[in-house]
Amino acid sequence: MGSVKKQTAEKIYEQELEIATAAIDLHYSLHPELEEYYGKEGRETCRKEAQGHLLNLAESILASSQTLFKNHVAWALETLVSHHIPADNLAVSLNCIKQILAQRLPIENYIIAAKFMNDALLQLEGQAISQASYLQSDTPFSKLAIRYLGHLIDGDQAAASQLILDKVNSGISIRDIYLHVFQPVQYEIGLLWQQDKLTVAQEHYCTATTQLIMSQLHKHVFQTKKNGFKLLATCISEELHEIGMRMVADFFEMDGWETYYLGANTPVSSILDTLRSQRPHLLMLSATMACHVHTITELIAAIRADQELKNQKIMVGGNPFNAAPDLWKEVGADTYAKDAASALDTATAMQTAYTKPV
Repeated sequence: MGSVKKQTAEKIYEQELEIATAAIDLHYSLHPELEEYYGKEGRETCRKEAQGHLLNLAESILASSQTLFKNHVAWALETLVSHHIPADNLAVSLNCIKQILAQRLPIENYIIAAKFMNDALLQLEGQAISQASYLQSDTPFSKLAIRYLGHLIDGDQAAASQLILDKVNSGISIRDIYLHVFQPVQYEIGLLWQQDKLTVAQEHYCTATTQLIMSQLHKHVFQTKKNGFKLLATCISEELHEIGMRMVADFFEMDGWETYYLGANTPVSSILDTLRSQRPHLLMLSATMACHVHTITELIAAIRADQELKNQKIMVGGNPFNAAPDLWKEVGADTYAKDAASALDTATAMQTAYTKPV
């Protein structure tokens, strides 16, 4: 079954553009009013969205995770509703993709793809539920988080920075700032962008400002006495969302770990070379988008096949792993963590199992 799933995903990848184009042609033939309403540019947007659905379908099949694809479809539905596009459009689009898959895939491959598509379509039968804000009044430091977000949206970097530095100087721990201010605010920024309430430029500005303030806090982060353990933390190739992994690395640094942080978009070959030169006790890998899960799978397979690195302990994290809690087993990792605090807790519990690659 595993080989058939891999073959199915590969066939979808190979025909991604052709399937998406044919699916949108079918969609527009069923609803010719779309051409007049959305125009040529709208048709192209629909095609790109169909390609996104196919990429996420292929990744979910590779990972044997129907939850992963259902999570993608739920996200897509929320986005459509936020842009005042009828929710039925998504169901029609997915059904069109499903019909084209039936034409383009061998029957054994189509059966697998259809199972994932059907499960996702079933969840669309209910009404769309709007995602609640991540900044709830009953959470720790919620007022501080709301003030901080306000400064970011206003484009007032100086005020945002001063607010956080003042709170740290008054005694609030950096851990609390990371967990209860930076993390929920980043989630909220992503939600606001998804709901078309922030532009891409604003989202980038907010994230860049938080990264700047984190760098201003590093003089406090690097003061902890070392405990003899080393972490290698990185985002895999093509993964550009690095702020979450930076928080993880800082949490470990504050606990006494020596951290070797590679940042975003690190090629597999570079990660393997760094593992050999740095010999960390733990490798932490992050992916924010489901379309990058296969790269983590390939990297871990390469590590396990390497005689020098095969015993390397590996932890994974990011949105796909939060959406499908058993996904870490499918990619071959040793464990997974949902955020920086749980990553450190899990790593601490694993300390007796750590061995450096020989």
